[in-house]
Amino acid sequence: MNSRSISDDRRARDRWSLAAPAMHVLLFAALLAWSWRKWPDPLVDFGRELYVPWQLTHGLVLYRDLASLFGPVSPYVNALWFRLFGASLMTLVFCNLVILSAMVAGIHYLVRVSTDRVTASAASLTTLLLFGFSQYVDVGNYNFVTPYSHEATHGLALSVASLVLLYHALANRSRRACAAAGLCFGLVLLTKPEIAAAAVAGVLAGWSAAYALGSRDRRDLAATVPLFIAAAAVPSLLFFLYFMTQMETAAALRATLGAWVPLFGTRIATNEFYRRIMGFEAPATSAALMLLTFAGFTALAGAAVAVSVASTNVSPVSRASRLWRIGFLAIAIVLLRHGTFPRALPLIVVTALVAEIVLFVRVRSDRERALRLISLIMWSAFGLVLLAKMGLNTRLVQYGFYLALPAMVVAITLTSSLIPQVLASWKSEAVARGFRQIALWTLAAAIAPYLGLAHGWYRTKTIAIGAGADRFYASSMSGQWQGAAVQDALRALKESAHPGAILAVLPEGVMINYLLRLDSPLRIVNPMPPELMAFGEDDVLRSLMAKPPDFVLLIEKDTSEYGYPPFGSDPRYGLTTLAWIHQRYETVRVIRKDPGRESEAVMRLMSRRKE
Repeated sequence: MNSRSISDDRRARDRWSLAAPAMHVLLFAALLAWSWRKWPDPLVDFGRELYVPWQLTHGLVLYRDLASLFGPVSPYVNALWFRLFGASLMTLVFCNLVILSAMVAGIHYLVRVSTDRVTASAASLTTLLLFGFSQYVDVGNYNFVTPYSHEATHGLALSVASLVLLYHALANRSRRACAAAGLCFGLVLLTKPEIAAAAVAGVLAGWSAAYALGSRDRRDLAATVPLFIAAAAVPSLLFFLYFMTQMETAAALRATLGAWVPLFGTRIATNEFYRRIMGFEAPATSAALMLLTFAGFTALAGAAVAVSVASTNVSPVSRASRLWRIGFLAIAIVLLRHGTFPRALPLIVVTALVAEIVLFVRVRSDRERALRLISLIMWSAFGLVLLAKMGLNTRLVQYGFYLALPAMVVAITLTSSLIPQVLASWKSEAVARGFRQIALWTLAAAIAPYLGLAHGWYRTKTIAIGAGADRFYASSMSGQWQGAAVQDALRALKESAHPGAILAVLPEGVMINYLLRLDSPLRIVNPMPPELMAFGEDDVLRSLMAKPPDFVLLIEKDTSEYGYPPFGSDPRYGLTTLAWIHQRYETVRVIRKDPGRESEAVMRLMSRRKE
């Protein structure tokens, strides 16, 4: 290569090094403006994410005063943000945006060290487009700005940090990076079990690959693995010592293991809601759909190879070449618009992981080349185990916003880097470039319907809820009564409730407590079926008896997806609690905001009877 070619390559790299960050910043800003203040749901889940840390800043203790199905890290992190920057929705939003940015940068780094700039940018830009600000169903919260559970987003971000640091430790034999990786890993263990299990898989994959590199790397592992494990134990030890100052030793241990106790000590995992979302209601059908979708993906990849070969046999700018590619893209759009592609992700990740291991084995004598593959191997193992939470029903919507994210990144690396590498050695660089161009255009075609779906939801969000730094917008679409009903409930309570009044919202809607800054007497702040399966209805009754609220707000909530009738209509779910309420409280306001149910109240405000 002559000096002019080297200079041209250097200028091209310099241009890309400036263009790539600019693309990310501009896309981030555009997505933020597009979805501004339209992220949370007015009733479901996210109210808990605001209320619990707000209460922790007032001296309450997680697990003792406030029940939780998840680990202790996220509520206390959010309470820290509230103490530093003030308790508000926008405080969490801005902190979550910073965390999202750091996570996207980490994903870009992990892919970049193993592949190339284009593939890394495709992976990180797709993360922003598909998962960062998403809303694909009627309920908000399935995004990284206002997640239904911060344990999900914090756990994923901490896992990315742990894998980045572990890769740095393995590549540079850095004990400091190893200790930092262990510390992040220890924090992951205190978020959600499925993320912790996936992080374990990623770490073990990294160690196994490093062990195969040679004797010096094995000696390094012998010294650094104990350091990693010791650092990983620190967060749990610190939380245990803190909880020891607030409760008895056994309770402190259960609190430290807060994410794991409900998994092994309750029937939550076997509930029909979780069986259905995992595709286990009809496992044979779900498995067949996964195989069929993977066959379709394989056929599409094969067709892309054929098109790239055919189009390079003629002039790249010829009409025939353009027609080949346009025709393929048109077929891909038709096939992808039905949204079944994500079902194939488990098998796609398995394929990618096998390919990465084969390539690693072939080059392991060359430490520098082998190291480049270790980050992909760790990430693929992490993504594969994380998909297990969705069983046979992988999707990008709902919980897929974090469970399917790593797998989607793996699919991009497979189609944008691994397959083109094989094509370059088998056919030519031109064929490899042609395939990658087709793959990236197909990726864009797959993303577009999701953006259209999110836009359809966001454009309906015109009902203002809350004020100031707590303001957000809810949907005004027909059938979406929650926003208007919450608006009326807030107005009614502002008229009726005195400052310092105690409000119990049942079975879900602690967002109202937070927006009005009214305490709830309930230890289980959202007594939905999973919470009652974990903690029992007696816990709700004890809370009400110990601190009788001034007001009770009953919300009509469809819980049939859990196999339960509405709250208070059945001995299995709230009948005793509702009887206790009816004996002591009377209705002062009925709120009807569901056009399809004019005869029924969707919210009923009750106050304590005068004795």
